Amino acid sequence: MSLLRIRAGQSALEHIRSKGLSPSDISAVFGASGAAKWLAIYGLDRAIFSEWLVDAPQPINLFGTSVGAFKLAGACRQNPGKALDELAHAYIEQSYPNGFSADLIDRETQKLLDSVVDAAGLDEILSHPVFRYHCGSVLAKGGLASTSVTRQKYAMAMAFALNGFGRNIHTKIMQRVIFADARADGTLAGRDAYTSHRVVLNRDNLRAAITGSGSIPVVMHGVSDIVGAPAGMHRDGGLLDYHPVPGNVWQGDGLVLYPHFYSEVTSGWFDKYFFWRKTPKALLDKVVLISPSESFLASTELGRIPDRRDFLRMQGDDPLRKRLWWDSAKRSLELGEAFLTLAKSGDIGSIVEPI
Repeated sequence: MSLLRIRAGQSALEHIRSKGLSPSDISAVFGASGAAKWLAIYGLDRAIFSEWLVDAPQPINLFGTSVGAFKLAGACRQNPGKALDELAHAYIEQSYPNGFSADLIDRETQKLLDSVVDAAGLDEILSHPVFRYHCGSVLAKGGLASTSVTRQKYAMAMAFALNGFGRNIHTKIMQRVIFADARADGTLAGRDAYTSHRVVLNRDNLRAAITGSGSIPVVMHGVSDIVGAPAGMHRDGGLLDYHPVPGNVWQGDGLVLYPHFYSEVTSGWFDKYFFWRKTPKALLDKVVLISPSESFLASTELGRIPDRRDFLRMQGDDPLRKRLWWDSAKRSLELGEAFLTLAKSGDIGSIVEPI
């Protein structure tokens, strides 16, 4: 059974087939939104950040939204393996025995954040010797910015309906905010039709930035008045950059490593409902997309990628959900071992596929 599927944009494909893949080739790593889906690649991320990239000779920009922002914060800890272990543990051990109120979800989210950004974590993330941390939120406008759940629901329904007219239809209700390491080289910036703001990260806004990046509308409270950021309500960065597309926010030399639970990249959250809308290949030219194979996912006890909706599917049976999610997380360690073997042996060039 092949454990991994590795796909690459044209420039990345040519590089890997002729030269292989080494840490010195990587200039950025992207992390996708997806909540519990991240558990399917936790072990892959753990190997990449704690063993493969940690001694890279050049600075590497990291950019993620929602759970992608959380995991990349863990990657910037002095002991990334331990931080990612604790994030996986905190995510799996969430429990909602009495329903899913916004207050309760926010409390559980803060536990997730505590697992990767404690007091020591602030300085470790902001001063990592190799990684330059970035995360993205959406500065919401109109009903999407409201504290009224009813207005948020209406705004989301309208956004869904209008999305059929094209990805850029939401420029009046969403702006991108990129929270950036002060030392970053500026290659991460908005490059599409959306207004984008760059905010320098510091000890006073890092936790709020990550929280805002994962604040799902309707089910969670947004985050307002983030220090240094544009005034207004910040919501889940995945609304705009669901699986952040490098060509929309990045322009630099080197390759973009993209550990992903899917073998496809879906630009915005609403785009996932429009199956015919594909990410242009030109926007993924330098991307190396690494994901679990379908056969590997089928071999797990759950038989698929973990999903946030499992909280509802298995409501009242936390032990079952936790057992299945733990199995997925532990099995994902095999993905990390497989990637390290392929990268170090040079065999990666023989299995890489074009995007």
